[in-house]
Amino acid sequence: MTNAQLTPGRPSRPPGGELRLPTPPGVARRFWARHPWLADSLVAAVYFVPMTITVLIDLAAPGGPVRPSAVVVTAVVTALLTAALLFRRHAPLLVLGVTCAGLLASFPSQGQGDTVPVLIALYAVAVYRGVRSAWLGLIAAVGVAAIGAYLADGATYAAWPSVAGQYAILMLAATLLGVTIGDRKRYVAALVDLAAQLARERDQQAQLARVTERGRIAREMHDIVAHSLSVMVALADGADALLDKDPERSRTAMREVAATGRSSMTEMRRLLGVLAEDPADPAGPADHGVRGGPDGPGLHDTASADAPLNPQPGADQLVDLVDSFRSAGLPARLELNGRIPANPGLQLTIYRIVQESLTNALRYAAEPTLVSVRLSSTPGRVEVVVADNGRRRVEGPAQRPGRGIIGLRERAALYGGTLEAGAIPGGGGWQVRAVMDVDEPEAAE
Repeated sequence: MTNAQLTPGRPSRPPGGELRLPTPPGVARRFWARHPWLADSLVAAVYFVPMTITVLIDLAAPGGPVRPSAVVVTAVVTALLTAALLFRRHAPLLVLGVTCAGLLASFPSQGQGDTVPVLIALYAVAVYRGVRSAWLGLIAAVGVAAIGAYLADGATYAAWPSVAGQYAILMLAATLLGVTIGDRKRYVAALVDLAAQLARERDQQAQLARVTERGRIAREMHDIVAHSLSVMVALADGADALLDKDPERSRTAMREVAATGRSSMTEMRRLLGVLAEDPADPAGPADHGVRGGPDGPGLHDTASADAPLNPQPGADQLVDLVDSFRSAGLPARLELNGRIPANPGLQLTIYRIVQESLTNALRYAAEPTLVSVRLSSTPGRVEVVVADNGRRRVEGPAQRPGRGIIGLRERAALYGGTLEAGAIPGGGGWQVRAVMDVDEPEAAE
């Protein structure tokens, strides 16, 4: 095992040295572990061969055996005990009972007890059944040995306690050896089971982390793509309508389309940068594509290699966000009350809620005259309300919740908040309202 003691409360590393791992099993140990029946057969042979030789010597003695019946009993007992020892690993208590019976039967025939099978059986009970069974088996075996020594002595001499004591010492040694080996095997098995359980938990945590990260990336992708495409489509439609009447405004709208596309590409590169296999690669995984031609840089060149180092959008970019929707023809107005929370994650959540809500207003609200964005911050609480007064073009997201509303609710839940989206009662239009908690130290600041 290791030189460092694995006792609770003690260091697992030896002073001044590294942690020494257990020595892996050698070739011989692995071989015997793969062939248990062969190992048990050799153990039985260690007992059977000397006893057979003893029986043959008695049979070949000059004038024949003095007590033929004793030789026959010895041969039968030897055969039975040898067969029992083959099952010491699978039924140790039964084998102990058989060997104790053989020990009791060997006293009259041999004049002494046949203790080798009992020692092997006691060792097997301690290793394969447990410490309690081992001590109970020892008590039973010592009792049988004492009874056999008493009967063999004929109760005429006082030597039988000494003989029984010798047997008890041998049996105690075999039991202690079995308890030591058994405890070690059980301890190693427990460590292996614990390691397997930790490996399973590690795999489950990794799988959960992958699922969580995929959900986060899916939410970010939805927010970026839905916002950008909605704004770009609205601007492109406006540019097409103004192409003949006002070419200058049409060119301005197309420049806004290009700017929105570049901004969205930068956000996409920043988001997908976490998937790069080589973080040191300045090009990044998103750099595979059409580069800028001779007329100028392309979208990939516009989003530079430093884009993954830029911060995620926050509440400070709300003005630019509302302006971009206003350029797309949405009559949006921003109202800020109180101090913006300093938590970058909370700012990103606020930004995404406003972005998704304005995108839905651009897509679903017909002829709105006002889309208000109100951000109110008080100690310990922040509220975001986006409302419009337009009628719904198609079935709105409240009647058919999509990934956007679900993602916004998940974002708000991360900060102990709630999000409600639905039609404004009585007045028409649509409203998204989110309330989230702000950490007390941050609120105090």
